[in-house]
Amino acid sequence: MSKPEYVEIVEKVFDKTKQKKTEEFKYIGKSIIKWDAIDKITGKAWFTADLKKLFQNAVFVYSVRTKYAHAWIMKIDVTDAAKYPGVLKVITANDIPGINDVGYVIPDQPLLAYKKVRYIGDTVALIVAESMENAREAAELVSVEYEPLEVILDPLKIVEWGGLREKEHTLIHEERGSDVVSRYKIRTGDVKKAFEEAAVVVENEYRTPMQEHAYLEPEAALAIPQPDGGVTIYAKTQCPFDTRKAVAQVLGLPFNKVRVIVPPLGGGFGGAEDVGNEIAAKAALAALLTKRPAFLVHTREESIIGHSKRHPMIARYKHAATRDGRLLAVEAEIILDTGAYASLGPFVGWRAIVHSTGPYKVPNAKIDLAVVYTNKVYAGAFRGFGNPQVTFAVERQMDLLAEELGMDPVELRLKNILRNGDRTVHGQLLDHGVGLEEALLKAVEAINWYERRKLYSQQKGTIRRGIGIALMYHGNSIGAEGADFSSATIIIQRDGSIVFRTGLTDMGQGAIQGLVNIIAETLGVPPSYIRVEWPDTASTPDAGPTVASRSTVMGGNATLVAAYKLRQRLNKLAAELLGCDPDNIVINAPDVYCKNDPRLKITWQELVEQSFWKGVPLQEFGYFRAPPAEWDEETGQGAPYMHYTFGAIISDVEVDLETGVVRVREAVTAYDIGRVINRVGAEHHAVGGYIQGMGYALMEDLYYAPDGRVYNTNLSTYHIPTGLDIPEKIKSIWVEAGFRRGPYGAKGLGEPSIVAIAPSIANAVAHALGSKEANKDINRIPLTPDYVYSVIKKHGLLKK
Repeated sequence: MSKPEYVEIVEKVFDKTKQKKTEEFKYIGKSIIKWDAIDKITGKAWFTADLKKLFQNAVFVYSVRTKYAHAWIMKIDVTDAAKYPGVLKVITANDIPGINDVGYVIPDQPLLAYKKVRYIGDTVALIVAESMENAREAAELVSVEYEPLEVILDPLKIVEWGGLREKEHTLIHEERGSDVVSRYKIRTGDVKKAFEEAAVVVENEYRTPMQEHAYLEPEAALAIPQPDGGVTIYAKTQCPFDTRKAVAQVLGLPFNKVRVIVPPLGGGFGGAEDVGNEIAAKAALAALLTKRPAFLVHTREESIIGHSKRHPMIARYKHAATRDGRLLAVEAEIILDTGAYASLGPFVGWRAIVHSTGPYKVPNAKIDLAVVYTNKVYAGAFRGFGNPQVTFAVERQMDLLAEELGMDPVELRLKNILRNGDRTVHGQLLDHGVGLEEALLKAVEAINWYERRKLYSQQKGTIRRGIGIALMYHGNSIGAEGADFSSATIIIQRDGSIVFRTGLTDMGQGAIQGLVNIIAETLGVPPSYIRVEWPDTASTPDAGPTVASRSTVMGGNATLVAAYKLRQRLNKLAAELLGCDPDNIVINAPDVYCKNDPRLKITWQELVEQSFWKGVPLQEFGYFRAPPAEWDEETGQGAPYMHYTFGAIISDVEVDLETGVVRVREAVTAYDIGRVINRVGAEHHAVGGYIQGMGYALMEDLYYAPDGRVYNTNLSTYHIPTGLDIPEKIKSIWVEAGFRRGPYGAKGLGEPSIVAIAPSIANAVAHALGSKEANKDINRIPLTPDYVYSVIKKHGLLKK
């Protein structure tokens, strides 16, 4: 069966350029100023909330939230609120013309609660008023009669160890008949026999926290009713086409009457994936019912209780190995807490099970995972998407195993890592593009691992240094989660300038600059020639969601296909005009000339003008679809992703034994991303991902009262790293192993850059404590001063 044309183009470009070094490219891999950076730092860029100034007659929308985390709704009375001065409309579930649901994967999340509330952020009504002050004051007058139910915050009240069977409990989602959202497993080899024959077995329980995205820009949406009964929405969302679908469902409208436009985002990290649908639907509903533009923006407190978080995990792991350190088997039970609603929980759970044994050769495995409901804030997409949780457990296990075997942690990993020609735990053959060993060795060399490891093992005193390593791999794009495609449009204008359209969003991560670099390199024009338009469901092609480290890979492939087709046409025309072979044409705008005789030349603008006169189309649509993923639900075998990003992280920390305070002093990140497309973006991801992962490791968590209220609802009590917490040095190293079906060989980095940070820090802390007994207690994050000090005190480390 022949390959699709788009695959042939991507592979052809890779084969032609795979031997090229970075210095041989003009734009790929170079440090280029991000396309919108100047506008953002000078304040010229408009974010969603800035658009409010264009609509002076806009009404304000405010969400009335429940006072109970779990209760039946007996009655909602909005009479007094509707009479409050400035109030135009109080909206309840009865006013929704379409389907009252914004569940992302399964239909379990009402836009407006009407029978039951399941967490403290549930919305029971919307106040639409002339001012936000009017709306907030009127919200206090909405009277809701509740019948409180048991609040369940512990997932171990839902399922139990030893098979993850569901317990008897007060159901949170009685309509489903179960509070287990989804289950996944891996079965390969003979686990029982492997453990019986093992020389060494280590096991432990691990816990990871609920993490808040803490992006700069809280959620916002502005909806404008249209004369034809439709609506145009400007919204903070990572996925404009998914948001259009959700809003159309709520309003009962066809897609062509719902237009979603996405201004620049002030951060996303996955958090703008699901809640974007909710805020857009609320604003759109208010706009259609009042026939006026409607504006909604969250405070930080509303944002923290109102949008999804990283799934907390509880897991039990057991590893078996031979005396010389070869892994024999992994057995694990993993519980992910998805909070009140599924959101993307089923997909997060699936990605977690895929990565649940780490980037190692594991011949025997028995892994079970359950995603369960609780009455916490719902969990959804967050950078890493289930992988940071399981990687924390796996990489702590590897260090425990190394200690038990008396091996250096690096040597144990080198003995077991995946290389070209190996198969993953799912049986997937990795025939090329595996740069993990090179990344590991480069990281070890960069930080003088062996010297520091030895030095720190001999130290005394109350301030101790430690060094730790963690490895990771991360499947690029959606994989078996669903249809995986992307598209892009490139339009060369008559003056030679270029318009680029994609449905992918730029939330500050810089991925769109990578696509600009691909266009520039392929067409031979400076990036300054290219204008990126805002994603707009009425004009930009559906590129799939901006998630899963797929922008550079999938969006990049679609962009490359479009640019390649245009370049072929331009080469052919230029060859006719200059009298040389199309393969001999060089475009280095503003110059276009024959390689073997540079005197034969025209300008870029002349070439474009001639294209118009001679009927050569200068608009091109690019499309790419990933090969179908393979996954057996009963065994966890198959090929879940088309390729993987690999990485090695080393952290050097300082632990104060008298206070338990941990400070990261230095770090090295080494990633195999196939080919560096956007160097500035890659460097920022390596550093930014490390800092966000450091917050996950040392300080971030959401704390709940027994009744389900969140204690730390703003950034004065929810702690994230500041400039004073950042390590003095974070060194980024790049390995370019290349992947044949990535644009110029590239793989993704956005999500992988956080995956192995926390375990590298935890392993370093365990090394600093220097106690085999204490090592096992570094089994949860965040490693706050009080927790670390409790470990120090428990094992009497201050006395040693």
